[in-house]
This record gives sequence, C-alpha cells and structure tokens, in this order.
Amino acid sequence: MTITEIRNEYKNGQTDVKEYRMKLFKKFEELLEYKDLLNDSHVCQVAVTGDDVVFTMDNQNAKGEPYKIHMALYQDDWGAVPAAMLSTADGYEPEELRMVNTLFSYFGEEKGVCLDIGANLGWYTLNVCKQYPALTSYAFEPIPQTYEKLKRNIELNGLENCRCLNLGLSNENKTITFFYDLQVSGASSMVDLREAGTTEKVECQIRRLDEFVEEEKLGRIDFIKCDVEGSELFVYEGGLKSIEKYKPVVFSEILRKWSAKYNYHPNDIIQLFEKIGYQCYVITGDNKLKRFGYVDEETIETNYFFLCPEVHGEMIRDLCIPE
Repeated sequence: MTITEIRNEYKNGQTDVKEYRMKLFKKFEELLEYKDLLNDSHVCQVAVTGDDVVFTMDNQNAKGEPYKIHMALYQDDWGAVPAAMLSTADGYEPEELRMVNTLFSYFGEEKGVCLDIGANLGWYTLNVCKQYPALTSYAFEPIPQTYEKLKRNIELNGLENCRCLNLGLSNENKTITFFYDLQVSGASSMVDLREAGTTEKVECQIRRLDEFVEEEKLGRIDFIKCDVEGSELFVYEGGLKSIEKYKPVVFSEILRKWSAKYNYHPNDIIQLFEKIGYQCYVITGDNKLKRFGYVDEETIETNYFFLCPEVHGEMIRDLCIPE
C-alpha cells in the first residue's frame, strides 16, 4: 500500500490509530535504506519539505574543487537527472559533464554567453552557472510543464545568471505540437520518440536562433549545448549565421535512431559544421578528445563536440589526442 492509501484507510475509519501508525512506520523504515543509496552515489542529501523533494548532488569543477547542485524530484519522471544520480554510482553523463567543465575553464571567468538548447530540468545550465557567476546562460525549454520545473531548479540553486525561456529552437518560427513524455521528460520531442503510450500533446512555440540572437543583441556566444531529441539539425540550420559569426564550442547529442524520425542522418550535421570551419570530436579516456569522422552502423558515440581550430586552437592543443 502507498502512504496515501494507508492515510485514507485511517481517515475512513478502516483502521484504528495503532494499526495506522504501525503501517505508516513500515514506510518510514524505508528511509533508512536511503543511507546506502547516498553512500553509493553523487547525491549527498535528500530533503523532504512541504513543497519539494530535493536532491543535493556533489560535483567537481575542472580544478577538482567541489560544488553542490540542488534539483527537485517529480512524480512519474523516472528518466530525470535526479533519479539517475541516485540510482547509479556513475550518475548522469559524468564524462560529458567533466569535459564541459574543462572546456568552460578556458572562458568561464569571462562575461560569456551559454545557450542550453533543450534544457529540460537544467542539468548543464545549473552546473555552469553555479561555477561561473559572470556567465549568462539562456536555457530554452519549450514544454510548459518542464519549463516550470526548470525554473524551480534555478530557484533552488539561487542562480541569478540564468535566463529561462519557454521556447524551442528550430529552422522556422511557428507554434507546433510537441509530445510531452510523462515518464521520461527528456525524451519529449516534436515526434513521439519512444512510442510508449506515455505522452500527451502540448502546443509549443519554436523560433530560429539567428533571429533570437539578433533581437536580444547577444554580441557573443561562447558555448552551445544542444539536446533536442532528434531535431538538432533544424536548430543548427536556424542558427547557422550566428554560429558561423561567433564560433562557439558546440556540444551536441546526435542519435541515429532519433534523427531517422526526422528523415536525416547524423552525418548531415557533421558536414554542416565542416562547411563553416569546424571539426568533430568525441570523448576518449582521461578527459581527452579525439577527432571523429562520420557516423556509421558501428558508431557507439551519441555525444559530440564541435571545435573550430581557428578559434579553439588552445583547447585542441591541450585536450585532443594527436592524430
């Protein structure tokens, strides 16, 4: 029985107070098991209040210095970052976060600009904004329900250098139907990716990045993280002018199975970046990068970094394994 069912049973007079307290105590005892989970994860604390269940996670910056991130847990979303962080010792994309933190160490102290496209609950935005208060992150999240959760996570961390936008980016400006995945909010997209019967349709606004940059008069873009569940190519098409102009580091998820839902191949993205002077890299051991060619049926990588030798020469010299 759930806690709610036990309480309702008591309120309806189906159990006396002793039996009620005994049943509820068995639920309380489960809290003791969380000590083992905490000791075997990057989550150092779980706080239950009248408003939230908040996980506090230990991370390290590029210098090995510790910092903490707070994120709320939400009903049904078993695929969310906080659940992943407590479920396994490795946590959520540990190699990717380590590399992102390393790359930010090259420019994060400046008044730089980060674009978190497909921010979801804000994992990468929270991490970079927590470390670099001079940085401004624009976190784009089109799903209204997820956008509210993103804002809550920003509040929990007391961040003032993150601007949240209830907006998606693509290669056109319009309102479009998204499939909001209730169980894996990070898999929400303009198509029903998992086809698991766990989505609901919501109307969301999408815009071209080039127009957003021009209207906001950003003046610079240092880093782009883009994870939009298959529609990454359209984001880059709608922002190619800005990317070519400001030459940011680009960190992108690219999956064959998701891009196929949108009728293109991951190599279309790699070739698009090559045309504007970028090279593609993937993470290897010891927090290093290596040059990557093109995706084929044997490719196992799903996250890619795009660096421009003309602008990111120091990063390439320091972090990339010689060819």
